Amino acid sequence: MSSPSENEDHDLRARLRQLRVDPPPRDFGATLRQRLVEAGPPLPAPRWRRLHLPFDRAPRLAWPAAGIALGAAAFFALSLLQPKPERVAPATTVAAILPATKIAVVRINLSAELAVDSAWIRVTLPPELSFWADGRALPQRSFEWTQPLRSGDNEIPIAVRGQRPGRYRIAVNARIGDEQVQDEVLLEVVAG
Repeated sequence: MSSPSENEDHDLRARLRQLRVDPPPRDFGATLRQRLVEAGPPLPAPRWRRLHLPFDRAPRLAWPAAGIALGAAAFFALSLLQPKPERVAPATTVAAILPATKIAVVRINLSAELAVDSAWIRVTLPPELSFWADGRALPQRSFEWTQPLRSGDNEIPIAVRGQRPGRYRIAVNARIGDEQVQDEVLLEVVAG
């Protein structure tokens, strides 16, 4: 006894055998050739298709290469969009902004890991700034002295006055034993 699926399979095969396929006419090849000659050469492929051709020929290499190229292009484009950091000498933070003709007390902070009995310190101003004491400008461009430093932060207040607007650097040098420390404090003088 046969199962229903075997009967259906047998019926399907019998029906497929009964299908007729009409053979092409005898002059089919000549007619086809004549129509192709009359049509002429094919039009060139559009540009988008020409770009796609390498992907058809070597898809194993073309798709990864395209991905790498697009990733590099995106990275380059994003790097152009990011603002470039301003390159400034070590003292990049403005310690104080003061109007011209006003006095500012600049607090220089010297940090020491251990207490020091004697540290040599020099502060030098540019010509556009002047030291200020007892209600008048001092003629000196730099001061130097020695003093002990305690462990941690040591604040040194210095009164200065700006003569004209601009950004100026106050040079700070310190020597503790054989160790030299050089730094700058940026001071901005504005009109007013």
